[in-house]
Amino acid sequence: VYRGGQQYFYNYGEVEKGTGRLPTATTYYNMGSVAKTFVGTLLAQAVLDKKVQLTDDIRRYLPGQYPNLEFEGHPVRLVDLANHTASLPSTSHVYPKALGDSLRALPLAPRIAYYNRYSADSLLADLHHMRPTAQPGTTYRYNNLGPLILQLLLERVYQQPYEQLITRYVQRHFGLRDTKRVLTAAEQRRYAVGYETPQHGQTHPNYTGYWGGTTLSSTPADLLRYAQANLAERDPAVRLAHQPTTTLPEGYAVGLVWRLDTDAAGSRRIYHSGHFPGYNTWLAVYPGQDVAVVLLVNDNISQDRLTELGQQLKQALAQPVGASQ
Repeated sequence: VYRGGQQYFYNYGEVEKGTGRLPTATTYYNMGSVAKTFVGTLLAQAVLDKKVQLTDDIRRYLPGQYPNLEFEGHPVRLVDLANHTASLPSTSHVYPKALGDSLRALPLAPRIAYYNRYSADSLLADLHHMRPTAQPGTTYRYNNLGPLILQLLLERVYQQPYEQLITRYVQRHFGLRDTKRVLTAAEQRRYAVGYETPQHGQTHPNYTGYWGGTTLSSTPADLLRYAQANLAERDPAVRLAHQPTTTLPEGYAVGLVWRLDTDAAGSRRIYHSGHFPGYNTWLAVYPGQDVAVVLLVNDNISQDRLTELGQQLKQALAQPVGASQ
Protein backbone atom coordinates (compact mmCIF):
# COMPACT_ATOMS: atom_id res chain seq x y z
CA VAL A 1 0.00 0.00 0.00
CA TYR A 2 0.99 3.65 -0.42
CA ARG A 3 -0.05 6.44 1.89
CA GLY A 4 1.13 10.01 2.12
CA GLY A 5 4.54 9.50 0.53
CA GLN A 6 5.36 6.12 2.10
CA GLN A 7 5.27 2.59 0.69
CA TYR A 8 4.35 -0.37 2.90
CA PHE A 9 4.61 -4.04 1.93
CA TYR A 10 2.89 -6.86 3.84
CA ASN A 11 3.65 -10.48 2.92
CA TYR A 12 1.58 -13.45 4.00
CA GLY A 13 1.29 -17.11 3.08
CA GLU A 14 3.67 -19.10 0.89
CA VAL A 15 5.02 -18.74 -2.64
CA GLU A 16 4.57 -22.51 -2.92
CA LYS A 17 2.60 -24.73 -0.59
CA GLY A 18 4.69 -26.64 1.90
CA THR A 19 7.87 -24.59 1.44
CA GLY A 20 7.28 -22.06 4.21
CA ARG A 21 8.74 -19.34 1.97
CA LEU A 22 7.04 -15.97 2.33
CA PRO A 23 6.49 -13.86 -0.78
CA THR A 24 8.41 -10.60 -0.97
CA ALA A 25 8.06 -7.25 -2.74
CA THR A 26 9.96 -8.77 -5.68
CA THR A 27 7.93 -11.98 -6.04
CA TYR A 28 6.33 -12.32 -9.47
CA TYR A 29 2.57 -12.78 -9.99
CA ASN A 30 0.32 -12.83 -13.03
CA MET A 31 -1.76 -9.63 -12.77
CA GLY A 32 -4.69 -10.86 -14.90
CA SER A 33 -6.83 -8.12 -16.42
CA VAL A 34 -4.96 -5.33 -14.64
CA ALA A 35 -2.66 -5.77 -17.66
CA LYS A 36 -5.42 -4.27 -19.81
CA THR A 37 -4.82 -0.90 -18.11
CA PHE A 38 -1.32 -0.87 -19.61
CA VAL A 39 -2.88 -1.25 -23.06
CA GLY A 40 -5.23 1.65 -22.30
CA THR A 41 -2.36 3.85 -21.13
CA LEU A 42 -0.29 2.99 -24.19
CA LEU A 43 -3.29 3.88 -26.37
CA ALA A 44 -3.41 7.26 -24.59
CA GLN A 45 0.28 7.72 -25.38
CA ALA A 46 -0.39 6.95 -29.05
CA VAL A 47 -3.02 9.72 -29.03
CA LEU A 48 -0.52 12.14 -27.48
CA ASP A 49 2.08 11.07 -30.05
CA LYS A 50 -0.51 11.97 -32.73
CA LYS A 51 -0.36 8.47 -34.17
CA VAL A 52 -4.08 7.81 -33.63
CA GLN A 53 -7.31 9.46 -32.51
CA LEU A 54 -9.72 7.72 -30.16
CA THR A 55 -12.59 8.11 -32.62
CA ASP A 56 -10.67 6.48 -35.50
CA ASP A 57 -12.29 3.55 -37.29
CA ILE A 58 -10.11 0.56 -36.33
CA ARG A 59 -10.04 -0.58 -39.98
CA ARG A 60 -7.74 2.35 -40.69
CA TYR A 61 -4.99 0.34 -39.00
CA LEU A 62 -5.86 -3.11 -40.32
CA PRO A 63 -4.49 -4.65 -43.53
CA GLY A 64 -7.06 -5.58 -46.13
CA GLN A 65 -10.81 -5.08 -46.10
CA TYR A 66 -13.09 -5.70 -43.11
CA PRO A 67 -16.61 -4.67 -44.18
CA ASN A 68 -17.94 -6.82 -41.32
CA LEU A 69 -16.49 -4.53 -38.61
CA GLU A 70 -19.39 -2.10 -38.57
CA PHE A 71 -23.06 -2.11 -37.56
CA GLU A 72 -25.55 -0.39 -39.86
CA GLY A 73 -22.83 1.94 -41.10
CA HIS A 74 -21.34 2.63 -37.65
CA PRO A 75 -17.71 1.44 -37.46
CA VAL A 76 -15.90 0.02 -34.46
CA ARG A 77 -13.66 2.80 -33.12
CA LEU A 78 -10.53 2.63 -30.99
CA VAL A 79 -12.38 4.06 -28.00
CA ASP A 80 -15.02 1.32 -28.29
CA LEU A 81 -12.33 -1.31 -27.85
CA ALA A 82 -10.91 0.53 -24.82
CA ASN A 83 -14.19 0.85 -22.92
CA HIS A 84 -15.84 -2.48 -23.82
CA THR A 85 -18.60 -1.03 -26.00
CA ALA A 86 -17.52 -2.52 -29.35
CA SER A 87 -20.24 -5.25 -29.16
CA LEU A 88 -17.81 -7.83 -30.56
CA PRO A 89 -17.47 -11.43 -29.31
CA SER A 90 -15.74 -11.90 -25.98
CA THR A 91 -12.95 -14.07 -27.41
CA SER A 92 -11.19 -14.24 -30.75
CA HIS A 93 -11.06 -17.99 -31.24
CA VAL A 94 -12.75 -21.04 -29.75
CA TYR A 95 -11.09 -24.43 -30.14
CA PRO A 96 -13.36 -27.43 -30.80
CA LYS A 97 -14.28 -29.15 -27.53
CA ALA A 98 -12.34 -32.34 -28.28
CA LEU A 99 -9.18 -30.38 -29.11
CA GLY A 100 -9.64 -28.14 -26.07
CA ASP A 101 -9.99 -31.18 -23.79
CA SER A 102 -6.86 -32.73 -25.31
CA LEU A 103 -4.88 -29.53 -24.81
CA ARG A 104 -5.95 -29.19 -21.18
CA ALA A 105 -4.73 -32.73 -20.57
CA LEU A 106 -1.21 -31.88 -21.77
CA PRO A 107 1.60 -30.81 -19.43
CA LEU A 108 2.02 -27.04 -19.24
CA ALA A 109 5.03 -26.65 -21.58
CA PRO A 110 3.60 -28.40 -24.69
CA ARG A 111 0.17 -26.87 -24.04
CA ILE A 112 1.59 -23.32 -24.01
CA ALA A 113 3.76 -24.11 -27.06
CA TYR A 114 0.57 -25.01 -28.95
CA TYR A 115 -1.29 -21.90 -27.77
CA ASN A 116 1.67 -19.71 -28.75
CA ARG A 117 1.07 -20.67 -32.38
CA TYR A 118 -1.93 -18.33 -32.29
CA SER A 119 -0.30 -15.20 -33.74
CA ALA A 120 -1.19 -11.69 -34.92
CA ASP A 121 -1.95 -13.20 -38.33
CA SER A 122 -4.31 -15.69 -36.66
CA LEU A 123 -6.19 -12.84 -35.00
CA LEU A 124 -6.33 -10.88 -38.26
CA ALA A 125 -7.84 -13.93 -39.97
CA ASP A 126 -10.41 -14.41 -37.20
CA LEU A 127 -11.42 -10.74 -37.35
CA HIS A 128 -12.90 -11.40 -40.80
CA HIS A 129 -15.53 -13.62 -39.13
CA MET A 130 -16.66 -11.21 -36.40
CA ARG A 131 -19.25 -8.49 -36.49
CA PRO A 132 -20.74 -6.15 -33.89
CA THR A 133 -24.13 -7.20 -32.52
CA ALA A 134 -25.13 -3.59 -31.74
CA GLN A 135 -24.02 -0.09 -32.67
CA PRO A 136 -20.47 0.31 -31.32
CA GLY A 137 -20.24 2.77 -28.46
CA THR A 138 -23.76 2.17 -27.15
CA THR A 139 -23.71 -1.10 -25.19
CA TYR A 140 -21.22 -2.00 -22.46
CA ARG A 141 -20.20 -5.65 -22.25
CA TYR A 142 -16.89 -6.49 -20.61
CA ASN A 143 -14.71 -8.75 -22.74
CA ASN A 144 -11.12 -9.70 -23.37
CA LEU A 145 -11.10 -9.19 -27.12
CA GLY A 146 -11.16 -5.38 -27.28
CA PRO A 147 -7.83 -4.80 -25.49
CA LEU A 148 -6.30 -7.68 -27.47
CA ILE A 149 -7.25 -6.00 -30.77
CA LEU A 150 -5.83 -2.75 -29.39
CA GLN A 151 -2.58 -4.58 -28.67
CA LEU A 152 -2.47 -5.68 -32.31
CA LEU A 153 -3.21 -2.15 -33.57
CA LEU A 154 -0.59 -0.59 -31.30
CA GLU A 155 1.99 -3.03 -32.66
CA ARG A 156 1.11 -1.92 -36.17
CA VAL A 157 1.09 1.79 -35.28
CA TYR A 158 4.48 1.70 -33.55
CA GLN A 159 5.96 -1.05 -35.76
CA GLN A 160 7.21 -2.97 -32.73
CA PRO A 161 6.22 -6.25 -31.05
CA TYR A 162 3.99 -5.56 -28.06
CA GLU A 163 6.35 -7.29 -25.61
CA GLN A 164 9.15 -4.93 -26.62
CA LEU A 165 6.86 -1.92 -26.88
CA ILE A 166 5.22 -2.25 -23.46
CA THR A 167 8.41 -3.27 -21.63
CA ARG A 168 10.31 -0.23 -22.88
CA TYR A 169 7.33 2.07 -22.27
CA VAL A 170 6.79 1.13 -18.63
CA GLN A 171 10.52 1.29 -17.91
CA ARG A 172 10.83 4.75 -19.41
CA HIS A 173 7.63 6.28 -18.03
CA PHE A 174 7.20 4.55 -14.68
CA GLY A 175 10.55 2.94 -13.86
CA LEU A 176 9.09 -0.57 -13.93
CA ARG A 177 11.79 -3.15 -14.58
CA ASP A 178 9.93 -6.25 -13.39
CA THR A 179 6.76 -5.83 -15.45
CA LYS A 180 6.91 -7.96 -18.56
CA ARG A 181 5.35 -10.77 -20.51
CA VAL A 182 8.24 -13.17 -21.04
CA LEU A 183 10.46 -14.03 -18.07
CA THR A 184 13.98 -15.41 -17.95
CA ALA A 185 14.74 -18.62 -16.06
CA ALA A 186 16.07 -16.57 -13.14
CA GLU A 187 12.91 -14.45 -13.05
CA GLN A 188 10.71 -17.55 -13.18
CA ARG A 189 12.36 -18.79 -9.99
CA ARG A 190 10.90 -15.70 -8.27
CA TYR A 191 7.36 -16.59 -9.41
CA ALA A 192 4.66 -17.47 -6.89
CA VAL A 193 2.98 -20.76 -7.79
CA GLY A 194 -0.69 -20.06 -8.57
CA TYR A 195 -3.32 -22.42 -7.16
CA GLU A 196 -6.36 -22.85 -9.38
CA THR A 197 -7.50 -25.45 -6.82
CA PRO A 198 -5.90 -26.24 -3.44
CA GLN A 199 -4.27 -29.31 -5.03
CA HIS A 200 -3.33 -27.84 -8.40
CA GLY A 201 -0.41 -25.40 -8.56
CA GLN A 202 0.62 -23.69 -11.81
CA THR A 203 3.97 -22.18 -12.67
CA HIS A 204 4.42 -19.22 -15.01
CA PRO A 205 3.60 -19.79 -18.70
CA ASN A 206 5.63 -17.66 -21.13
CA TYR A 207 2.92 -16.66 -23.60
CA THR A 208 4.57 -15.26 -26.73
CA GLY A 209 1.60 -15.39 -29.10
CA TYR A 210 -1.85 -13.86 -28.99
CA TRP A 211 -3.66 -16.66 -27.20
CA GLY A 212 -2.44 -15.36 -23.84
CA GLY A 213 -4.22 -12.07 -24.45
CA THR A 214 -2.68 -8.95 -22.95
CA THR A 215 -1.16 -10.94 -20.09
CA LEU A 216 1.67 -9.43 -18.04
CA SER A 217 3.53 -10.46 -14.92
CA SER A 218 4.80 -8.09 -12.27
CA THR A 219 5.85 -7.76 -8.63
CA PRO A 220 4.25 -5.93 -5.69
CA ALA A 221 7.04 -3.34 -5.82
CA ASP A 222 6.52 -2.61 -9.52
CA LEU A 223 2.72 -2.55 -9.35
CA LEU A 224 2.76 -0.20 -6.36
CA ARG A 225 5.08 2.10 -8.30
CA TYR A 226 2.60 1.95 -11.20
CA ALA A 227 -0.24 2.69 -8.78
CA GLN A 228 1.64 5.73 -7.49
CA ALA A 229 2.00 7.06 -11.05
CA ASN A 230 -1.75 6.68 -11.52
CA LEU A 231 -2.38 8.30 -8.15
CA ALA A 232 -0.23 11.33 -8.97
CA GLU A 233 -1.67 11.77 -12.49
CA ARG A 234 1.36 13.79 -13.54
CA ASP A 235 2.00 11.75 -16.70
CA PRO A 236 -0.15 13.11 -19.59
CA ALA A 237 -0.99 9.61 -20.85
CA VAL A 238 -2.12 8.58 -17.36
CA ARG A 239 -4.37 11.64 -17.12
CA LEU A 240 -5.90 10.92 -20.54
CA ALA A 241 -6.50 7.25 -19.65
CA HIS A 242 -8.46 8.42 -16.58
CA GLN A 243 -10.91 10.56 -18.57
CA PRO A 244 -14.41 9.00 -18.75
CA THR A 245 -15.32 7.66 -22.20
CA THR A 246 -18.61 6.00 -21.26
CA THR A 247 -20.88 6.03 -18.21
CA LEU A 248 -22.84 3.02 -16.98
CA PRO A 249 -26.21 2.91 -15.20
CA GLU A 250 -24.52 1.06 -12.33
CA GLY A 251 -22.89 4.34 -11.33
CA TYR A 252 -19.36 4.02 -12.63
CA ALA A 253 -17.61 5.23 -15.74
CA VAL A 254 -14.89 3.69 -17.89
CA GLY A 255 -11.87 5.60 -19.15
CA LEU A 256 -9.34 3.92 -21.40
CA VAL A 257 -9.85 0.52 -19.72
CA TRP A 258 -9.73 1.98 -16.18
CA ARG A 259 -12.92 1.94 -14.11
CA LEU A 260 -13.81 5.24 -12.46
CA ASP A 261 -16.25 5.91 -9.62
CA THR A 262 -16.67 7.11 -6.06
CA ASP A 263 -16.58 4.51 -3.31
CA ALA A 264 -19.06 4.14 -0.43
CA ALA A 265 -17.22 6.87 1.49
CA GLY A 266 -17.53 9.29 -1.43
CA SER A 267 -13.86 9.08 -2.42
CA ARG A 268 -12.85 9.30 -6.07
CA ARG A 269 -11.58 5.88 -7.08
CA ILE A 270 -9.66 4.66 -10.15
CA TYR A 271 -9.33 0.89 -10.20
CA HIS A 272 -9.20 -2.45 -11.96
CA SER A 273 -9.27 -6.07 -10.88
CA GLY A 274 -7.57 -9.04 -12.47
CA HIS A 275 -7.90 -12.80 -12.61
CA PHE A 276 -5.73 -15.50 -14.19
CA PRO A 277 -6.06 -19.18 -13.26
CA GLY A 278 -4.45 -19.40 -9.82
CA TYR A 279 -4.05 -15.63 -9.36
CA ASN A 280 -6.19 -12.63 -8.37
CA THR A 281 -5.27 -8.94 -8.33
CA TRP A 282 -6.80 -5.68 -7.11
CA LEU A 283 -5.34 -2.25 -7.83
CA ALA A 284 -7.07 0.96 -6.75
CA VAL A 285 -5.96 4.55 -6.23
CA TYR A 286 -7.74 7.32 -4.33
CA PRO A 287 -6.32 10.72 -5.36
CA GLY A 288 -8.29 12.65 -2.74
CA GLN A 289 -6.72 10.64 0.09
CA ASP A 290 -3.26 10.10 -1.49
CA VAL A 291 -3.79 6.36 -1.00
CA ALA A 292 -3.08 3.40 -3.29
CA VAL A 293 -3.82 -0.27 -2.62
CA VAL A 294 -2.38 -3.25 -4.53
CA LEU A 295 -3.32 -6.82 -3.62
CA LEU A 296 -1.76 -9.87 -5.30
CA VAL A 297 -2.89 -13.39 -4.41
CA ASN A 298 -1.68 -16.75 -5.74
CA ASP A 299 -5.06 -18.38 -5.12
CA ASN A 300 -8.45 -18.57 -6.85
CA ILE A 301 -10.30 -16.73 -4.06
CA SER A 302 -13.42 -14.75 -4.86
CA GLN A 303 -12.67 -11.45 -6.56
CA ASP A 304 -15.40 -9.91 -4.38
CA ARG A 305 -13.44 -10.86 -1.25
CA LEU A 306 -10.33 -9.21 -2.62
CA THR A 307 -12.26 -6.06 -3.54
CA GLU A 308 -13.80 -5.93 -0.06
CA LEU A 309 -10.37 -6.30 1.55
CA GLY A 310 -8.97 -3.55 -0.66
CA GLN A 311 -11.78 -1.21 0.38
CA GLN A 312 -11.27 -2.01 4.07
CA LEU A 313 -7.58 -1.19 3.73
CA LYS A 314 -8.40 2.10 2.02
CA GLN A 315 -10.80 3.08 4.80
CA ALA A 316 -8.14 2.42 7.42
CA LEU A 317 -5.41 4.21 5.48
CA ALA A 318 -7.60 7.25 4.81
CA GLN A 319 -7.92 7.98 8.53
CA PRO A 320 -5.67 10.72 9.95
CA VAL A 321 -2.33 9.51 11.28
CA GLY A 322 -2.76 8.57 14.93
CA ALA A 323 -6.49 7.92 14.65
CA SER A 324 -7.75 4.64 16.09
CA GLN A 325 -7.91 1.90 13.45
